[in-house]
Amino acid sequence: MVTVYFITALVMLNVQPSTGWVQYTVPYKNKELCEEVTKINKENIFLGLKDYFKSKFITIQKFECMTYEEAVKRNTELGH
Repeated sequence: MVTVYFITALVMLNVQPSTGWVQYTVPYKNKELCEEVTKINKENIFLGLKDYFKSKFITIQKFECMTYEEAVKRNTELGH
């Protein structure tokens, strides 16, 4: 099995639960490459998420690269 990583942002919104991990759909073959792309595109990712969530958007608390399974686990822990 191949492990892939996705750019993932911990987004804070004015809904309940107020925080959640949002993943982009482009897979990266390793965490290092994902982190490099995240660093280069952080501002554009921020602006894209702000535009997507519109008036619900408050901020992005952090960026991480993680697997789909990791994001599901963390969102479950947040009450999603």
